[in-house]
Amino acid sequence: MLNQSEYLNLVVRYLNAPQDKELCSRILSFRSESAENESYFKEMERIWLFSSAADRLSLLDPKQSEKRFHLALGRPTHRTGTLKKWISGIAASFLLIGLLLVWLKYGKSVEIVTAKTNQNQTDTIFLADGSKVILAQNSELQYASKFDNGTREVRLNKGKAFFLIAKDANRPFSVDVADSRVSVLGTSFNVNLSNTTIDIDVKTGRVQFSVNQASGSAMLTAGRGLSYSRRTKQTTLRRAVNPDSWLTKHLIFVDAPLEEVCRQVGSCYGVQIRLKSGEQTSKKLNGTFEHEDLEDVLKILEQTYNLKIDRRGDEITIEP
Repeated sequence: MLNQSEYLNLVVRYLNAPQDKELCSRILSFRSESAENESYFKEMERIWLFSSAADRLSLLDPKQSEKRFHLALGRPTHRTGTLKKWISGIAASFLLIGLLLVWLKYGKSVEIVTAKTNQNQTDTIFLADGSKVILAQNSELQYASKFDNGTREVRLNKGKAFFLIAKDANRPFSVDVADSRVSVLGTSFNVNLSNTTIDIDVKTGRVQFSVNQASGSAMLTAGRGLSYSRRTKQTTLRRAVNPDSWLTKHLIFVDAPLEEVCRQVGSCYGVQIRLKSGEQTSKKLNGTFEHEDLEDVLKILEQTYNLKIDRRGDEITIEP
């Protein structure tokens, strides 16, 4: 377990050398441990970008500093053991002090807000740039009270949200989701984060999805989506299907197989629908549901597919 100063040292080393694979791996692990760690990293990253002093200090060469120090003392420069470590330590200390000074100047100006919803509760969040986020039930979003560093960044810690992003070509908008990032300029899209997958569905505009800085990215246009497995690290591109149905309660099915219908209905109504393992059906569904009660939707599915449906609260089991 790292202490506070070691956290700061790790973050600073990474920000000074983001191409370092080992540091990148350690930072990803640190950020994924908790929402507090992610917030801490984002704030330090923001300070790093803010600080012109940090830019100058990051260029400090400990070897050159040591050489100049030796010349000032009138000593040979070949004694590099202990003094080299001492000079390097001074350089790192200056950098940390610079960051802390910038923190004192800017750190209190931006508040990190956490919005949470409970069961059967949604929330509409208006961001400082004019964007709107509609948070589904049992979800959590973190965002800054204002965007003042040239970027617009939020984080979806759990659950599902529909984003309506205000266009701003000079400030890209990004959503951090687990160890992945969704980047846009101005668009509307849905993000669903579960323990096993990340689902992205684009309604308008374009969205870029990337797992981390070292990996490639996928570009999605309106009507397209993807599913990313957090276990296998595999991305599956697909057609976006009813991306905002949980919000509008409007479902459209065209030649949809039972498995896809179950997934979409479950997502729309916030229930878990389990199709009994090993059971298959070739029948496809064509139809539209608009503001229908879940019970009515289940009755239609029961008649269409000749199903046996067992519902216990929010858990539904379907047997063909």
